[in-house]
Amino acid sequence: MPAFRAFGILLILAGLAGLAFGTYALLRGGRGQHGRIGSIPERGVHLIAGTRMFLVGALSLGAGIYLLVR
Repeated sequence: MPAFRAFGILLILAGLAGLAFGTYALLRGGRGQHGRIGSIPERGVHLIAGTRMFLVGALSLGAGIYLLVR
């Protein structure tokens, strides 16, 4: 198996994990939790982190698919 195919499969798996964790953080993270990190409430931190994980997961998934079909 060529190295770029193996890396493509790894990127797809990492992308799916990033999408799953990002979706969970956006939908569930921070609810019912009290506390703050500096001036940002707990829910806000989960929104920022969830968005970042979702975007990186989508980019990883796209890059992995690109490496497999090229």
